[in-house]
Amino acid sequence: MSWVELSNYGSSEYCELELITGEKSFSKTKKKAGFTGLYYSDQSTFFAIYPTNNGPYIYYQGKQLPISTKLSICLDKDGKERSFSILDYNIEIKYKESPYIGFDVWSEEIDVDLFLMIVQNYKSDSFYEKFTS
Repeated sequence: MSWVELSNYGSSEYCELELITGEKSFSKTKKKAGFTGLYYSDQSTFFAIYPTNNGPYIYYQGKQLPISTKLSICLDKDGKERSFSILDYNIEIKYKESPYIGFDVWSEEIDVDLFLMIVQNYKSDSFYEKFTS
């Protein structure tokens, strides 16, 4: 697999990502049926999570890295300022509260963005079932 389709968490924007080169093509139209992956993007950051035969992988700074329950993943919130980190991969993404807020019926939080969804679910079996193709 070299191209994956991703949707922006909480909005109707899509991205086709070429995993080897990092080339991105954005659109308002979904091209593939079913769940294909999620992404976050701002002026300086592009982060994606997508399903593979071996479970969820992330794409960040040109690297493809597996997600597992053994990782140390956390989200710190200070008002509208947020910091998502995966300590094992030395990843830290600072961002402002997303304008694209989703609603997760299983969450106690009012605002659920992609990073909060990952932090709250990456240790659950259903997360790995969803992100395994």
